[in-house]
Amino acid sequence: FDKAYAYSIRHMFGKEGKRTDYTPYSCMKVILSNAPSQGDTHGCPFRHSDAELLKQKLQSYKVSPSGIAQILELVKGMHYQLACQKYFELTHNIEDSGFSLNHPNQYFLESQKLLGGGKEVKREVDPPPQKGPDAAVKPPPGPEAPAEMTEDLDAFFQDG
Repeated sequence: FDKAYAYSIRHMFGKEGKRTDYTPYSCMKVILSNAPSQGDTHGCPFRHSDAELLKQKLQSYKVSPSGIAQILELVKGMHYQLACQKYFELTHNIEDSGFSLNHPNQYFLESQKLLGGGKEVKREVDPPPQKGPDAAVKPPPGPEAPAEMTEDLDAFFQDG
């Protein structure tokens, strides 16, 4: 892993090379860009998936049949971001999200806010170093992830 991927990952996050933190693509860029080839794991699932495959995925994620019908209708009308928004609302059990999803990272952040009870999501991975004699080494604070969230994540990464 280290030889094949670690350097590339550190480079993409500005930790190696010219230390540029590259901006990830917005939803529109992902939707309008080239479709993923066989074996690729990028792209918008609402734009780049076959309707039947998308339906099967949604069923495996326990989305209600009426919710699946609403999402597939939006996809059929080429409203991919609205389909994603509807999926977000259905999987987070909210009526109206109150925002418009425009970026995959926004999906993650909004999801974390809802699942974390409205707390702000920490954006920096490494805490700034503490200075002075009273600076104690403490593990970063964070709640334990509920079993349901980790099961969903496990299923998501196994499906990839």
